[in-house]
Amino acid sequence: QSGKPPVKDMFTDLKDGRKLLDLLEGLTGKPLPKERGSTRVHALNNVNRVLQVLHQNNVELVNIGGTDIVDGNHKLTLGLLWSIILHWQVKDVMKNIMSDLQQTNSEKILLSWVRQSTRPYSQVNVLNFTTSWADGLAFNAVIHRHKPELFSWDKVIKMSPVERLEHAFSIAKNHLGIEKLLDPEDVAVQLPDKKSIIMYLTSLFEVLPKQVTMEDIREVETLPRRYRQECEDGEFNMQQVSLEEEQGSSGAETPSTVTEVDMDLDSYQVALEEVLTWLLSAEDAFREQEEISGDVEEVKEQFSTHEGFMMELTAHQSSVGNVLQAGNQLVAQGNLSPEEEFEIQEQMLLLNSRWEELRVESMDRQSRLHDMLMELQKRQLQQLSDWLTVTEERIQKMETQLLTEDLESLQKQLEEHKVNLFVCYVICMGEVFERCTVRLGERWTAVCRWTEERRVKLQEIQLLWQELLEEQCLLKAWLTEKEEALSKVQTSNFKDQTDLSVNVRKLAILKEDMGMKRQTLDQLNELGQDVAQILGNVRASSKIDQDQEELTQRWDSLVQKLEDYSNQVTQAVGSIGMSQVSQKTAAETPLKEQVVVKQSRQELPPPPPPKKRQIPGDSEAKKKFDSESAELLNWISKSKSAIQATDIKEYKKMRETSNMKEKLKVIEKERVEKSQKLDELKRSGHILLDQMGREGLSAVDIKTVMEKTLSGWKDVVQHLEEVARKIKYQEDINAYFKEMSDLEKTVIEKDGLLKNYASSASRPSAVLKDLCQRDLTHLASLGPRLEHLKATCKTLTSQPMPPNFIQESLNSFLEHFKLTCQKLEECHQQLKKETESQPSQDYVDSLQQLKDTLRELECQQQSITSGLSDPSKVEKALQQAKVVCETLEAQKPRIDKLAEETKTLEKHASLDRKKVYTQEFKYVQGHWDKLKLKISKDVKLLEEITAKLRIFEADSKVIQKWMDGVKDFLMTEKAVQGNIEGLQRQLDQCT
Repeated sequence: QSGKPPVKDMFTDLKDGRKLLDLLEGLTGKPLPKERGSTRVHALNNVNRVLQVLHQNNVELVNIGGTDIVDGNHKLTLGLLWSIILHWQVKDVMKNIMSDLQQTNSEKILLSWVRQSTRPYSQVNVLNFTTSWADGLAFNAVIHRHKPELFSWDKVIKMSPVERLEHAFSIAKNHLGIEKLLDPEDVAVQLPDKKSIIMYLTSLFEVLPKQVTMEDIREVETLPRRYRQECEDGEFNMQQVSLEEEQGSSGAETPSTVTEVDMDLDSYQVALEEVLTWLLSAEDAFREQEEISGDVEEVKEQFSTHEGFMMELTAHQSSVGNVLQAGNQLVAQGNLSPEEEFEIQEQMLLLNSRWEELRVESMDRQSRLHDMLMELQKRQLQQLSDWLTVTEERIQKMETQLLTEDLESLQKQLEEHKVNLFVCYVICMGEVFERCTVRLGERWTAVCRWTEERRVKLQEIQLLWQELLEEQCLLKAWLTEKEEALSKVQTSNFKDQTDLSVNVRKLAILKEDMGMKRQTLDQLNELGQDVAQILGNVRASSKIDQDQEELTQRWDSLVQKLEDYSNQVTQAVGSIGMSQVSQKTAAETPLKEQVVVKQSRQELPPPPPPKKRQIPGDSEAKKKFDSESAELLNWISKSKSAIQATDIKEYKKMRETSNMKEKLKVIEKERVEKSQKLDELKRSGHILLDQMGREGLSAVDIKTVMEKTLSGWKDVVQHLEEVARKIKYQEDINAYFKEMSDLEKTVIEKDGLLKNYASSASRPSAVLKDLCQRDLTHLASLGPRLEHLKATCKTLTSQPMPPNFIQESLNSFLEHFKLTCQKLEECHQQLKKETESQPSQDYVDSLQQLKDTLRELECQQQSITSGLSDPSKVEKALQQAKVVCETLEAQKPRIDKLAEETKTLEKHASLDRKKVYTQEFKYVQGHWDKLKLKISKDVKLLEEITAKLRIFEADSKVIQKWMDGVKDFLMTEKAVQGNIEGLQRQLDQCT
């Protein structure tokens, strides 16, 4: 589409990276620069830029390097293309529906859509992306379900598999605009290619209606394991391709192809050098392993690392064996000189001894790591057993002890108990618990059960005790208010009847309030007895009884004062001299008041003995208000405790926050639900306040409860926001250090490569220089990530009181990064100087090709002059000699070019290398001159021989013709006997 020439050979055309950059330009919409040169270095730079762009676009690549693509590795090249297709086609098509369903497995969604589309077709049952598509029915069913007007399903059933596939692909192209990406013959096989099927189905998914529900996905998840395995394995990734590549060529870094029966000495030396290079790096890696730690987690990590090292040794064992076998074969062939044979035997002995030494030391370290791990785990089990023993003793002691004497101490005891519960939880989550014996497991379960039960008990006591104290405070405030109201009632010296009526009304209201509040006092008595009974503490029970007694005495005192005031009002009415009507009215009023007083005496006896607790309430609205406020206050208290337990006390570099978020999510959900009840409580509270205000009643207790509820609610909201902010900050720290860890791994990897460059003396400097340049380019490409890391650090440290380790860790990493870059740059400059003083690979290849050509031409020249037995062979030999001469002459430009390059090398190279280059080139040039002289002489000689042979052949023909004539004459003419002249005449005719 971009007007550029198409790809003809995928593996050849993509090697230089230009086509890949063109492809990414079209996909990303951004111009991407390309290297102008055509050497391997330029190709590597282009491919590395491709990998960098893919990384920036979050395309997952596993074990795919620039050299793999430049070398034309088929599997990894196909893997790279599949990753591009997967990112820009498959996932891009499905990103919306994946977001809506909160799914990350696009393969599972695609299979769910296919099964949902083909459900009405009894002949179709799609279980995977391979065998279910071979008969062609599934493709046709998907199209027919959404476009039934395009063809008849009954006709499709009667077709053969190939015909069905051709039919489906043709319909899709003609009516849906989907290119024929698949050939029917490739699909109608026993096991079609999974990735090709997925790519084609993605095209169908893009143009056809798509409706996938969670029920469809759950149906896929319930398929038999062998059918859903490929979906459960996760996203389409390149790990399988990489594993196949590693298995197909186990030991890509070592010569695994040294298995030929006829092995020449040069190939053996190359293979030996590669194996020794790898062995040297393996020895360095082994020695760099840290000493065995005394911490179980570190030992486990060391054991895992060494296990990977042992697997690497196993993978390279065959390569070592192949080299040793090749050496034995060379010795057995008997074509070596004594010196060469001795050298090979010494090399084999060295290789075998170093291999065995490394293998034995590795096995010994593995054994020591295993023993240490077992010992440390045994200690952990013993520590768990000791902890359980101490804890069980503490439990026995705590069961015999009385609970605390006051609420503050009880709250402190509950917090300490929560810590013990957290310790149990930590032990439970630790891996040591997984290894504990059945007996230890039973003991631990008993401890945790007791701890949880005691926590519930303490929390219940705390809530009851707190409720008791709050109710006592409210009742005390109410009694104080009523005592003040009673002291303001006038009992004598009334001005008139109206004044008398007002005071009588006040007494009546007080008596009514006292009657309604009596149940509250009963409830407090019962609640106090319940708390005292649960506590079982004599001092605490005595304190509760003392408080209750104080409230009862105040209650009785208020009742007595109310009776006295009523009597005084009655006496005052009798002594006032008023009219008859007034006296009658006044007499009736105190009479009624006397009845009220008598009734009050009957209704307000001293607090009865404790009965079963009842729900207090002054009215239906008051009952509802009390119930709702108690429920909200209880929830607020529990939420504060839960939030406090979830709060982050100290930030860490890495901390799991999912559990905290889940707990906050639950509390937040409850808060939303409770907000409606809070609104109802505020409405009912305001209604009660208005009503009591109109009636002249005190509303202190209502206001107190509302203020306490609203204040507690505000605290919960603030704490929720604060803890959520801390969790978000911790998650940002987690992401920050994860990014830094990834970058740190890359830098450590480059440090290891630096050591390999220093020890790889057998590898050409040009190759090492290119590799070093690739590493420098890779580190330079990390610039945007470093800037992002710095910006993140700045954001994190701008928060109030940030942890010191955020900036310190970044400074340490940046210093490490800078040092590694400097070392790589120094190594690159050194390798560059070495490369300039060494011949290029083209020079070496050209020189070697010229040597081979001259040897071949020399062999031809020697065979030309042998076996010349007739003129035809001489003629053929002449032609061959001329061809050899022309071929030899055609090598003259190459010799001239090598002469110029040799002169250039002589300027930069050292004296020793200069001498080597000069001698080698002079040898080749001299060989050419000698061969040229020989073949020229041969051509000249053969030309002379050919000319003489032609003359000889012509003379031979004349003589032969004469002899044939003489023979014919002699056969036809008879000799004239006795006639000398006649006989002479006949002789003259013959000559």
